Amino acid sequence: HFYKRRSPALMSGIYSGVQASVRFKDGPRKNGKVSGILGELQNNYILMRWRSSLWKLVWLQLLVYTTLYMAISMLYRFALPEEHAIAFEKFILWVRKNSKQVPLTFLLGFYVSLVVKRWWEQYVKLPWPDEVATFLKVAITKNPKKHEGADDGENIRIRRTIVRYCLLSYVLCLRRISSLVRQHYPTMDHLVSTGLVREDEAERIGEEDEEKTQRHGGSNWWLPTKWSVDIIRKAQIDGRFENAPVYSTLVGKLCDFRKSLTKVVSYGHVTIPLVYTQVVHLAVYIHFSVDLIGEQWI
Repeated sequence: HFYKRRSPALMSGIYSGVQASVRFKDGPRKNGKVSGILGELQNNYILMRWRSSLWKLVWLQLLVYTTLYMAISMLYRFALPEEHAIAFEKFILWVRKNSKQVPLTFLLGFYVSLVVKRWWEQYVKLPWPDEVATFLKVAITKNPKKHEGADDGENIRIRRTIVRYCLLSYVLCLRRISSLVRQHYPTMDHLVSTGLVREDEAERIGEEDEEKTQRHGGSNWWLPTKWSVDIIRKAQIDGRFENAPVYSTLVGKLCDFRKSLTKVVSYGHVTIPLVYTQVVHLAVYIHFSVDLIGEQWI
C-alpha cells in the first residue's frame, strides 16, 4: 500500500526538503505547522532544555549570588543599628553611581563576537566529501582491460575506497576536537566495526589514543588521505582517467579536502588567548560583586 499513497511529486521523481517530515519528541505535528526552523520552539521546549544550556552553566554562580545578596540585605535591614544603616545607604548610593563606569558591555560584546566568529569559521571550514565523490564519478571511468571482456567493477572499487578513506580521515580528525565524535568512536575497534577501516589499515594508523591525539602531530588522521593519493596515482598509471587535466583536478580537490581538515584541527591547538578570557571573567566577577552592594533595595 506504500506505492498507492505516494504523492504526485514523488511519482514524478521530484523531491524537495519541504516534503521531508520533521520528527519531534511527541511525534509530528498533525496540523502541519512547525514552531521555529525545526520545531525547537514548540511548547517553549528550547527554554527548558538542560543539556548545553545557560541554566546548566550558571546555576551554581546564580545560587551563590542570590544567597550573598539576601544575606547582605538581611544584615542591612535587621542587624545594623540605625546610624550604621544610614551610612550603609549612602554607601549603596555611591556604589550605584560609580559602578556604571565599568565597560562590561564593551568587553562582553567583543568577547562574544570573537567566540561566535571563531565557532562559525570553524564550521564553514569543515570540508564535504561530496565534491570528491562527485568528481570521482566522472574522472575514473576508463577501463584499460575492456577489450578483454572485463567489467567496470575495479573502477567502482577504486571510487568507493577513496571515498571511504576521505570519511576515515574526516572522523579521525574530528575525534581530536569533538567530544561527541570521540564518544561515538572511542577506539579504533569501533571504526573497524563500522567498516570505515580494515584491521590491517587500523594497525598502520595506530591506536589513536585520546592522550596521544591531543598533542600536535600525535594523530595519523592524514594517512588515509595519503593512501587515496597513492590509489589515484596508480589509477592514472593504469590509464583509468579520461585525460591529464581530470587527474590533476582530482588530486587538487583531494588536497583541498586535507587542507580544510588541517584548518579545522588547528582550532584545537590555537585557542583564544588566555588574557582575553581572564579579562572578561575578571570584569564579570567585579561587576556582580559591586552589584551585591549597589543593587540593594533601600
